[in-house]
Amino acid sequence: MKLFNIGLALMIVAVIALPIVAVISPANRDFVLYAFYFCGLLELIGLIFVLVHIVTLKRKNP
Repeated sequence: MKLFNIGLALMIVAVIALPIVAVISPANRDFVLYAFYFCGLLELIGLIFVLVHIVTLKRKNP
């Protein structure tokens, strides 16, 4: 359950952080672009954690 919670937390942080970064500095395009990349990476890591959690649950209870 810990991996699932960490994965969800990472995905929620990514969804909340991106609009904040885009509003704070819309003139700096490179910064906003890197924020998109970083939030996408957070989403991907969170998704991997959730999928690992699901796979381990399936292996424990076939």
